[in-house]
Amino acid sequence: MRRVADKPWLYARSMGGSEEQRVLPEGWSWEGVAGPELAWLGVGFLQDPVDGPLPNGFTESTWILHAQFFRPAELPAELESEDGIGIPGFGFNSHPPVGWLRVTWAEVASRKGVPLQGPAGDNGLEIPPADCWPALPNEDDADSVVMNAADSFWPTEGSLGKADLESLIPILAAHTGSTRMVGRFSPVTSSLDQEAMHVFTFDLATMLSSMLATGVQEFSPELWWPEDRAWVVWTDYDLMGTRVFGGTDLIDALKASPEIETLDWHRVRLRPPAPPRPPSRMELHFQEVLAKQEAKKLQQKDGNGQG
Repeated sequence: MRRVADKPWLYARSMGGSEEQRVLPEGWSWEGVAGPELAWLGVGFLQDPVDGPLPNGFTESTWILHAQFFRPAELPAELESEDGIGIPGFGFNSHPPVGWLRVTWAEVASRKGVPLQGPAGDNGLEIPPADCWPALPNEDDADSVVMNAADSFWPTEGSLGKADLESLIPILAAHTGSTRMVGRFSPVTSSLDQEAMHVFTFDLATMLSSMLATGVQEFSPELWWPEDRAWVVWTDYDLMGTRVFGGTDLIDALKASPEIETLDWHRVRLRPPAPPRPPSRMELHFQEVLAKQEAKKLQQKDGNGQG
């Protein structure tokens, strides 16, 4: 079972320009426009969840490194995933077969003799936990890295995985007086004009079961929090780590959990910025989509003014 390098499906919804919102898992419901609902987090955080200020009212945070697994050599090579749904490594329903074992990023880094750190991006700053970090099992030679493994199952990208949520939800539930959650999907994994502009609600107690019951590839929300705003969870569409913001008791509980690998990661500058690069074809497409949307809004506004 190999990690898939290309992800054209990830952008299918955003490129489609659909006017309809996706069908949510059972018990979830679309609510208000996202802007007012997210305002309490603060403009600085919303603009830059990695390096910007913490959400309003929070002083503590930590990163959860998404779970990764390997197949012990004694297990057969051809095994179906536990869920039988989705692409290995992407989305909530990606989960390794029974018998595969978890290995931490720290352990892989130690065995490979590499730092638990990412490389520099174009701006010279370290990249947050993602598929470019060296603390991941080698795709084609995992047995030389981790416990005689024949195959590796990389951390889920753009979403917390099933194993992550199984460990995380009970701890989160113990640190809020609310069971009703508010969330938003990522603008990249949803249609630009609808889903990214609305929030939805769901019940924390049934989050796991409702996502599994859809029988399709699911992603955990990009942003979600309880109604009492006791904590906030943020997962970027392109990362293999999730940042949790909350009180000291919650952050300490996450760090103490043997089932959750946390990292107090803070970005550092590794080298001077690289020269500017021309925009990619995907970036040019997004710019074109956004420009058309803005033009349509202006046209509608002018039409309403004339009326």
